[in-house]
Amino acid sequence: MMLVWLDDSDAKELCVKNINELAELFPSLAVFIQVVEKGSFSSAGRALSMAPSSVSRMIDRLEKRLSVILFTRTTRAVQVTEAGQEIYQQALSVISVTSALLSQAGSYSDKPQGLLRITAPNTLGKILLTPFMSDFLLRYPDINVELLLTDRVINMTHDPFDLAVRVTESPPENMVARALMPIEYILVCASDYRADPPLEPDELHRHNIFFPDERQFRGEWLFMRGEDEERVLLTPRLMINNSDAMLDAILQGIGIALIPTFIADIYLHNGKVRRVLPEWRINNPLPRTAYAITLPNRLLPLKTRVFIDDFMAWLKARDI
Repeated sequence: MMLVWLDDSDAKELCVKNINELAELFPSLAVFIQVVEKGSFSSAGRALSMAPSSVSRMIDRLEKRLSVILFTRTTRAVQVTEAGQEIYQQALSVISVTSALLSQAGSYSDKPQGLLRITAPNTLGKILLTPFMSDFLLRYPDINVELLLTDRVINMTHDPFDLAVRVTESPPENMVARALMPIEYILVCASDYRADPPLEPDELHRHNIFFPDERQFRGEWLFMRGEDEERVLLTPRLMINNSDAMLDAILQGIGIALIPTFIADIYLHNGKVRRVLPEWRINNPLPRTAYAITLPNRLLPLKTRVFIDDFMAWLKARDI
């Protein structure tokens, strides 16, 4: 075996060459990851705001540069090859390391600044994050925020988000999670509800009951008041999988609905809804918590730290 020794100038030239090649590959790798996860060029294009033809050209260039076939293509679908699967895993590592590097660099700043990318569920983001955001932007003029509201779970290991707010029974083990608030439920009706509200849980049978579209709510409900307990099995007149639509239905004044307290509180304060059976507590059949999720970097960027701390203080001040 022959060993080849490089002098300093040759080593530097080789390093620059490798860096330049990686810089050229990086955009294509990001597109490649999206194609693998979305399952088609068109779906990846929608996620990246690119035309499918542009996605296809970038994949073609990447295949030529790597000298491998990444996908087998038919008129209906694309299938990742064995080589493509291996390169996909390596591409995820490249994106993850780059994200960690950027976060590490941002953690050394003594002034909150830069672009902060956040993702959160639609309803929680609309009800809580957007009202909080105005004060936050005024307090930190050097931080710009990109807020993506979606009920789709974002994979933060390769999507470049600094923070995800998630409502879940258990946060992902490979991430850092800070509990923001428990998600509890109460019964409410419109302030101008067209019937006399029930005084006891067993009277709910006489009313139109609206449920969240979650299987956990389809059995018995356990009501508790001190040492008293009552179990009630209810048949929903309406099931809705969207909290905004549920609120619209409640405000029509024809039903009683079970909704999260963080949503109900706002409408209770402005007088649009009122509590039903306020002396009774409903045993939560779907115990979940809202978490602030970040990547497991040792040092969290200052822009992310101040956002989480200020948001938690804002929630506490409002007793949410």
